[in-house]
Amino acid sequence: MVLPAYHGDSIIVKTIDSNGNPFHMLIDGGTAQTYDNTLKNELRKIEFIDVLVLTHVDSDHIAGLIKFFKSPFFKPSQIGKYWFNSKNIKFLRNSETISLSQAKTLEELLIDKGELKEKWAEDIYIGVTPVVPPGISIEVLSPTKDVLDDLYGKWPDLSAEYNKKLRDINISSSIASSQIDRGSLADLAENDDTPEKSIFEDLFNSSSIAFVLRTFDLSVLLLGDSHTELIKQALISKNYSVQKRLKVDLVKVSHHGSKNNTMNDVLDMIDCDRFIISTNGGSSDHTHPDRETIARIIYHPERVTSNFEKHRKIYLNYPRIEVERKAGKFVDDKDLSVGNWELVEGTNIFEYE
Repeated sequence: MVLPAYHGDSIIVKTIDSNGNPFHMLIDGGTAQTYDNTLKNELRKIEFIDVLVLTHVDSDHIAGLIKFFKSPFFKPSQIGKYWFNSKNIKFLRNSETISLSQAKTLEELLIDKGELKEKWAEDIYIGVTPVVPPGISIEVLSPTKDVLDDLYGKWPDLSAEYNKKLRDINISSSIASSQIDRGSLADLAENDDTPEKSIFEDLFNSSSIAFVLRTFDLSVLLLGDSHTELIKQALISKNYSVQKRLKVDLVKVSHHGSKNNTMNDVLDMIDCDRFIISTNGGSSDHTHPDRETIARIIYHPERVTSNFEKHRKIYLNYPRIEVERKAGKFVDDKDLSVGNWELVEGTNIFEYE
């Protein structure tokens, strides 16, 4: 279930393990409004969350979790394990807004709530195999330990950048300009897809936890806001290639469909025809999805070579008209008439097809 999380991410996985026991995973909490408007109601339906994942520290992923932890609804006994790589990073104690001027670390906030450190996994990075129940597997693709070490070492110097990101979360009320004039999807897919920032220039997104979740009925590539170069390196290190692709049922596209987080080389190594973009169109300073990302998902070289043999679906978890109000028109009817694909809007629940 990909919740409507405004410009953020909040995902709930519901399945069973090989013993028939329920398994629930919560991945990120979206914005503070996400908790109030959707997440709180969904959590009321779940008695126990086996694993709670915070992919990284951006406010559009963590603010909803902070509000959950501070609410009277939160019960420490409700959570089995926590996966997060930011235990020593400080957040405000008495505000829904997260910033570095705060008094508490996430670790301290959970201690205040009576949580035990035994529930907190060690840092999650490529090479680590987290413990999960039988019949469920996790393949970590991001981050690397080097990225985490760099993030932790440079955190004091990153405070100004982080605070700027917080100021950018206001939603613009103006109608965004169309993206159609950037070029045809086929042409855009052939353009240079090198991200604007390198891995170590973009530590916030490079530190994002990304992984493949496999259950008895579904396999999902959950990319968080991960850096596309890191994912490329991870896939190659695990011996995936154009000839031996990673096969999954669903891909949660990185960073809400930003053009800087999806590259052709990665798409060429993935065998999947269902892609999910989680966004309501973005914030005033950062809108998404980008037309370039749609172009690559439809026209990356491996798919062009296959002559678009398989029908492909791109899902939005908000109505298209709402997304385009903020991000601008990113596809038109002409785009949808070629390439053997469709855009499915306002979808939140995903099952095996």
